[in-house]
Amino acid sequence: MELVHPTYLLALLLLPLLWVLFRSRRRDGGGILHFTDFAGMRRVADSRWRICRFFDVLAFILLVLAFARPVSLDRVITPPVEGKDIVIALDVSGSMEALDFQPKNRIEAAKGIIEQFVRERKSDRLGLVFFAKESFLQVPLTTDYTMFVNLLQRLTTGVIDDGTAIGNGLGLALSRLEDSKAKSRLVILLTDGDNNSGNVSPEATAEIAKKLGIKIYTILIGTNKPVPFPAGKDLFGRDAYQTVTMKVNPDLLKRIADTTGGRAYTSISTDELRRAFTEIDKLEKSPVPAQKYKLYDEFAPYFIAAALLLILLARFFALIFPLYPEVER
Repeated sequence: MELVHPTYLLALLLLPLLWVLFRSRRRDGGGILHFTDFAGMRRVADSRWRICRFFDVLAFILLVLAFARPVSLDRVITPPVEGKDIVIALDVSGSMEALDFQPKNRIEAAKGIIEQFVRERKSDRLGLVFFAKESFLQVPLTTDYTMFVNLLQRLTTGVIDDGTAIGNGLGLALSRLEDSKAKSRLVILLTDGDNNSGNVSPEATAEIAKKLGIKIYTILIGTNKPVPFPAGKDLFGRDAYQTVTMKVNPDLLKRIADTTGGRAYTSISTDELRRAFTEIDKLEKSPVPAQKYKLYDEFAPYFIAAALLLILLARFFALIFPLYPEVER
């Protein structure tokens, strides 16, 4: 419990003054006849007077405490804020199995960084699209980050025909954002190759995104240099690898990003991939609530009710038991 207006407690300094005033009135007698034969009666009357004054003093203390406003913190409410709507378009083509990223390969590195990004969200709605030769919606826009991560972890390469349909993947992502009312809408595209499939060109999709006011941030995973790639098993059942060179198109990804007002990133390591997500997060910062509201449990009404009860008891006590019996002259 705490006091919102503790300065009202200074009123308690009046108690000694009130006590002196009460005592002086009792000594004056208040027009009452004194008889030495009624000493016993006076002692009884004095005790009753003290009880009434005791109730009055307690009532005064309770009223002062009520004005000081005793409260206890119930909970803190953060006003809801409108976050961003983000759709992540993830390439799951076979080339994402290249082993030039830690801890395992490109697809696992991308999933790990995306998971970290998701767990840092507060109010953003997130969606997930995956694509290879075709594109599919894995997670609709949601704030259920646990569900998002669970469905993200299920993604793997080889689930659909191989290829890289960047235009189709972006088109599906844009369709999830088209009707969004969020102030900030964006697509984060992660791919390690060039567009070689699909029936929609990435450039045309970028123009649609521009008209819709949706930014596209592109992240190229890997390079066109030779990289180790799984090649099945050898004669002894051990994993075999071969070195392959994969075609990439960083210029295409940059044109997509520039057209929509986003940015293009190239990552050749897990750390660089993490930095790309961190920078995107800073560029598209979610609004912060201007203030938080504290809800309190108020105790002043209880103090006031108790004070009134004590005052009534004091008056009732005085009426039922007169301070002095009537004395006939």
